[in-house]
Amino acid sequence: MYYKKMDEIMKNVILFFALLFSKFGQAQNWHTYHTSLFHPYFFWHSYGYPYKQFKINPYDNTIWFAHKTEIFRLANNGQFTDFNENNEPVLQGYYAFEDITFTPTRTVLIDRYFGLVNYDGSNWSTIPNGVDGVHLSSDGDTIWCARINENYLVNHPQGSQLGNVSYLRRIESKNGNHWATSGVDQGVLFHFQNGMPTMYNADTIPFMLENQTYHMKFSKYSDTLYKSGDLGISLAVGNSFVDTITPHNSINMPADLIVKEFEIDKNNNIWAVFGEFGILNPPKKIGFLNRNLKTWTIYDDQNTPIVFTDGVGIELDTLGNLWVVNKQLLHVFTTGIEPAWLGTSELANDNSSIVIYPNPTKNELHIQNNGLNVELIEILDVNGNVLMCFSSLENISVENLNAGLYFVLVKFDKGNIVQQKLIKE
Repeated sequence: MYYKKMDEIMKNVILFFALLFSKFGQAQNWHTYHTSLFHPYFFWHSYGYPYKQFKINPYDNTIWFAHKTEIFRLANNGQFTDFNENNEPVLQGYYAFEDITFTPTRTVLIDRYFGLVNYDGSNWSTIPNGVDGVHLSSDGDTIWCARINENYLVNHPQGSQLGNVSYLRRIESKNGNHWATSGVDQGVLFHFQNGMPTMYNADTIPFMLENQTYHMKFSKYSDTLYKSGDLGISLAVGNSFVDTITPHNSINMPADLIVKEFEIDKNNNIWAVFGEFGILNPPKKIGFLNRNLKTWTIYDDQNTPIVFTDGVGIELDTLGNLWVVNKQLLHVFTTGIEPAWLGTSELANDNSSIVIYPNPTKNELHIQNNGLNVELIEILDVNGNVLMCFSSLENISVENLNAGLYFVLVKFDKGNIVQQKLIKE
């Protein structure tokens, strides 16, 4: 009894210091951008797998998005490029790009019905035998494409070859170590042995936790494979599982939600998206696991600008910053070195620039601008549609808006834009 009580005391002490560290020990800041800042008609799906259509190239930190037949690139200097069938003839005839991957010299996207396209930094081209592809990954210069009821495709700069099985829906490879699953967002796990996928069974394999696999990937900084399931996250090195991360061996990890997506940083810490199973169920939280403290810090709609009723996808850049796509919004949580273009014409959550009150409100809205010259005020719905515009800070009435969540965009005369949430009662 004495030792059990001491364990509880120590656990509470560790949690206290972990929360204290997470609050005061890091420089952290949210920036939020409305996609109309980059492109008037640009947004991504709020359902399905947002993380598949949103990727950061680890070789140059360019940010890539795919929406239907358009491909968008945000360079690390803030320059935005739109590739589409009107300016790139190779892209004509495609239906919907649904996954992206990178090599040191190429960006590759997959359209399930029309196949693969390849961008070498200057020109676009097609890659044969990619029809029915549903997932892409890369291992150095090699692209792996898992396909529906078709043998998987392995593409090298010198050419392509087809694999020997057609039941794999996701393949991850690192330095010649290959893992796969039987489903895109769930399924049993396979490990390639002597060129053939061998199914793994958690009943006989320690640390595997369970047979269900929702998401899996290799760390960019090691040869460790991470996979999430119903019970938590399992870690594998080589062909063996070696560790787990669960609500039982970490502090503050949500026990009633699954990990739908995750990223691993250079210190082996984990960012994870938590939610209920199913592509139509939106995420509910984002968590950060400090591996040294074994403690999760949880972010939700109370302490972030993220609209969790919309789809959420996350990516880490090599500077340590977390990027979040959120339908009409792009958020970045800066914990490392901020890209230089941040802060220019941004929709930042800068509460020092303006104060909006009352919030929530029923009828009237007041904006304190702290001496800054305001040029335009817009009220948008969660889909980014502009519902109301004002050129004056006086007599802002929102009584005609339905109850719900909105965004207030305040544009200053120097081009800067500030965004804040608004709740209408």
